[in-house]
Amino acid sequence: MILITRYRELYDYECSANAQMLTMIESIPEISRTDPRFQRALNLAAHLAACRENWLTWMAGEEREIALWFETDTALESLRPRYAAIEQRWVAYLAALAEDQLQATFTFTEADGNTYRVLTEGQIIQLNGHTCYHRGQIVLLVDQLGGETVDTDYIDWVYPRDPRYGTDESLHI
Repeated sequence: MILITRYRELYDYECSANAQMLTMIESIPEISRTDPRFQRALNLAAHLAACRENWLTWMAGEEREIALWFETDTALESLRPRYAAIEQRWVAYLAALAEDQLQATFTFTEADGNTYRVLTEGQIIQLNGHTCYHRGQIVLLVDQLGGETVDTDYIDWVYPRDPRYGTDESLHI
């Protein structure tokens, strides 16, 4: 499998895990939503969206305003539409990205005025790991607040989709 195909697959997985994460956050009982940890979960979910928004803006060379990296007052209602929009942009970007473009670099200027150069493939890999890291934090907060959690591990997502894993019967030794 060529790398860009693998990165597209990993992003499909991320979209599925994002939907599960949002459902978990929405499952937090109303009584627990005044707890500061609820706002922390919302803000972490917004941070993940901001990372995907900002990095895509820079990677694709778009002229867009950079989102706040760390919001403090994210509204629950804002998350699903925000994720739908950024996921649509990322799917289109990855669909158009050629294998040889993974080795290209892009530059961006941070708010501190410093300009940086980053390898496209390196940033794609970074985003995959970064998302798993913060999603784990969100799952812990959901659990602490009495919400319903689910396992968003890659293997649980890929197993029913990939024929190389065989049937349920073939797993038993």
